Amino acid sequence: MERLITLYNTASPSGREEPMIRLLKAELERMGIPHYRDRKGNLYAVKGRAKTYPCVVAHMDEVHRRTGKGYAAHIVDGRFVIGYDRKRKKTAGIGADDKNGIWICLKCLEDFKIMKCAFFVQEETGCIGSGEADMDFFADCRFVLQCDRKGDSDLVTRISGMDLCSEEFLERVNPEKYGYRATCGMHTDVYALKRRGLEVSCVNISCGYYKPHTDHEYTVLRDLAKCYRLVRHIVRSHKEVSRHRPSPGQRFMAGYYGLFGQMGYDGEFLTCHRENSLQQVRSGRFRTEERGKKQAGFHISSKGI
Repeated sequence: MERLITLYNTASPSGREEPMIRLLKAELERMGIPHYRDRKGNLYAVKGRAKTYPCVVAHMDEVHRRTGKGYAAHIVDGRFVIGYDRKRKKTAGIGADDKNGIWICLKCLEDFKIMKCAFFVQEETGCIGSGEADMDFFADCRFVLQCDRKGDSDLVTRISGMDLCSEEFLERVNPEKYGYRATCGMHTDVYALKRRGLEVSCVNISCGYYKPHTDHEYTVLRDLAKCYRLVRHIVRSHKEVSRHRPSPGQRFMAGYYGLFGQMGYDGEFLTCHRENSLQQVRSGRFRTEERGKKQAGFHISSKGI
């Protein structure tokens, strides 16, 4: 838990990720894990020696641009994490997008004897880091997982018309058993890698953060732990390379959450968003989630983190 809070308290706005890079390099050195940086600033780590590796990736940057020493992340009731700015006397974003993903990567490097992890710069400004990543690093990967999706139940397998993984991979993952469902999603690093020709299965997984890119961003610890359980299951059960050749997708439009803005209009995402919302309303989950988002009304317990 201390590591997670340290990540939240380390400012790393897009283009100024050096504090996070220093923190991660210190963590990797402490664990004795070989690592290197490319010219763009991306960080790569390899643990163990094997013919093939499981691989988990995350991005180091965040949209928040905190200044001064008035900010700190706080665990509330042992269940969730929020940020608070003492000078402004209001809540502040914690950068859980994608520091939750970074935490998952470090946890995997600790728990598994064989593992590859990559940490990218400037995802929030158009996947600039992953767009120029060292593709040779992924040549011996079995699959690539990214934990950079809000919520607690999405397994993104399709982005902008492009499938990210094979049907065989999805069947073996069996996401429903772990409380996840396959869906389409927004542009992120694994999509950038697939566009560059990565021929293994990739997915993007919900990792327990909510209201990203706002001052009200928070993490539900139980949902972060749920994400790690799925990642651990995939790593343990998938020992072979999952081949998947990327199919042509729609024209690239860089950006992030939302139907408009830097992303532009994405008809497929709009359709998926509508279908997912209708499912939540029908199941009653939407009302429960909205109640959970109110700071005074968090009632979700946290286990195993």
